[in-house]
Amino acid sequence: MNYKFSTRGFDSSPAVEQYLSKRLEKVDRVLKDSDVVSAEIKAEKDALNYVLKANINLKGNIVVVQEKDPDLYTAIDKMSDALEKKVKKTKSTIREKHRVSAEKMPEVSTSSFEEESDISETKRIPLSIMPLEEALLQFRTMKRQFFVFRNSDTNEINMLYVRKDGKVGLFEFVD
Repeated sequence: MNYKFSTRGFDSSPAVEQYLSKRLEKVDRVLKDSDVVSAEIKAEKDALNYVLKANINLKGNIVVVQEKDPDLYTAIDKMSDALEKKVKKTKSTIREKHRVSAEKMPEVSTSSFEEESDISETKRIPLSIMPLEEALLQFRTMKRQFFVFRNSDTNEINMLYVRKDGKVGLFEFVD
């Protein structure tokens, strides 16, 4: 994990930074680099204690941990342990949300399509013929999950859809 380390009220030494990076290896084992958007660790010295605060952005889920101790190395130990625990909890919560949302999706069996009673509604709409650029423009203005059209350049049926990451994907159906 690449992180930004800053101090206030005291000067950091290479030994402190090395110790911090060694302690954060535990957190690295829990995280994948693809999960981390940004990571920042701030260390401050107040009258009695060292205060360490860690902020990690896990694709929109912010993990914040703050620990205090009169000894800097003990504060680093406490902060890294608390950070590891909180990251594990956050990741399990994310997995649980994805699992629950996947369970809510209706199951469709292939044998059920043979019975017409399973189909609640049938609509017949004309298939629009247009170039990809125009279809993309119309898809964005309609704000739908997908848009099916016949590509006037290739004369094939195409489908634009919104991917999980928010970008637009394209299916090109071929004969």
